Amino acid sequence: MMWDGFNKRKFPRVSLRCELVLKNQPAGQILQVQTENLGAGGLCVILERPLERFSTVSIRLELDRALPWIECLGKVVWTVPSRAIATKKECFDTGIEFVNLEPALQDLIRSFVESRVEVS
Repeated sequence: MMWDGFNKRKFPRVSLRCELVLKNQPAGQILQVQTENLGAGGLCVILERPLERFSTVSIRLELDRALPWIECLGKVVWTVPSRAIATKKECFDTGIEFVNLEPALQDLIRSFVESRVEVS
């Protein structure tokens, strides 16, 4: 079953490869991944292992070397099993909502995404 939230997003998203460090709480495991897509309200990452739905993660995100790192908490809101195209290995598309993102940083992400969204 496909998650229906894709059609209900409040924020535009852009497919973008950004470096991201997820510090899974409370286990403290650090996962260095890349975003699949990003919006002002959250992001999607592809992980080798699923994170528990509604679990909290610490996020450290680098949009661009010229911009400051974005650090905040996130909440896992969905996980969908999938397969990597090249390797056919099982992976998990994971949606993470920003939780305590400062308004100035949310505006920074929004501006960054809007400057890269394709006009249809």
